[in-house]
Amino acid sequence: MPPHRRLARLHQRRITVDGRPFATLKGVPALRWQDPYHFLLSIPWSGFFGLALAVYLVANLIFAGLYLADPAGITNARVGSFTDAFFFSVQTLGTMGYGVMAPHSVYANGVAAAESFTGMAGVAQITGLIFARFSRPRAMILFSRNILFTQHDGCPVLMLRAGNTRGNQILEAQASLSLSTTRITPEGTHMRGFEELTLTRARSPLFALSWSIIHRIDETSPLYGQTEWTLRQSQASFIVLLSGTDESYSQQVYSRKIYEMEDALWGRRFVDIIKLRDDGHRLLDFDRFHDTEPQRLPKPDPEPPMTTP
Repeated sequence: MPPHRRLARLHQRRITVDGRPFATLKGVPALRWQDPYHFLLSIPWSGFFGLALAVYLVANLIFAGLYLADPAGITNARVGSFTDAFFFSVQTLGTMGYGVMAPHSVYANGVAAAESFTGMAGVAQITGLIFARFSRPRAMILFSRNILFTQHDGCPVLMLRAGNTRGNQILEAQASLSLSTTRITPEGTHMRGFEELTLTRARSPLFALSWSIIHRIDETSPLYGQTEWTLRQSQASFIVLLSGTDESYSQQVYSRKIYEMEDALWGRRFVDIIKLRDDGHRLLDFDRFHDTEPQRLPKPDPEPPMTTP
């Protein structure tokens, strides 16, 4: 394989959305070291602390090796002892000398000064990153696992459910639902298009419990006349965005969910999860948040009896 082909294979990165494969970027670095700040903010907490621990250990190993270059450079350290040099590096990097071991030569003092500066810079960076990760407002919005083609108020609708699991209130919440499809132009180009689906209620002054997001499928809807087969042929997906002001942070929060056709169900409805107790207290059962049941269609009114003149 030519070198440029091998390089192209290396410079690829997989993109996931909601934990599912979405696309592969070709011709870009596989790792995000070109944007370290975003990388350190977006990785999980376990990866963040694991990387910080790895950098901490590597730094101490490097400085321990530098101290060993001068066997008599550290007072009270055993000559040639890597263990003593390593733990002296730990004390110096953390600026917490215990008074037992100390730099003795000019060389050792220079290495200690460089390590002390490195430690202060590292503490400042990791403190800023931890604060940035903690201070980012994040909406704890739970979206239903499935999106339903069902009936509501006697009309065919597209419905999904959102719930606020944080237990506080999101003020002036707004929701939007879009249909994304793929079509082939007369020139043979694949184009991805987006159409906004009008909601029966796109705003909520107070989002504290559960919100049924509903699009009515009538003559004005892009879904009017569509079937499961036509939607699958166009690789349809549904994108829901929800935003509002979190009362705890007084900041704008956002959340989104993408539904593929594999997530769509026909002829089913969500089970009721809000119960009203005798004392007027509302109980929201998130254990059944994703549960559905067969759609119960209203029975037609009986025809009036025939009368004979």
